[in-house]
Amino acid sequence: MNPLIDGMNLVAKEGPIVNQRNGVLILSRTSGAFQQLEEASIPISPADMVETAEALYKALTLSPEERRQKAELARQIVEHHDLKTWIAQQVRDISFIIAK
Repeated sequence: MNPLIDGMNLVAKEGPIVNQRNGVLILSRTSGAFQQLEEASIPISPADMVETAEALYKALTLSPEERRQKAELARQIVEHHDLKTWIAQQVRDISFIIAK
């Protein structure tokens, strides 16, 4: 996923859930999902073509075990940070603001 800027990139989160071949996520540092998926992805800058090419090469040449680990980590992160988690965090944040 390579957006210049994006508040929440759902495709980057959908991919790990449906991934059946240990595909590796290459993710722009400016995507909304990057903060959560940084460790499970290969990061890129959206306008840097050389870095993007290097990331693609890296993803294609990772060992099967490294691919499996990144894919599994991405899947676990997305499954853990589901809609219920997001709503609960919003309620906590609003309660904190109101309590001030």
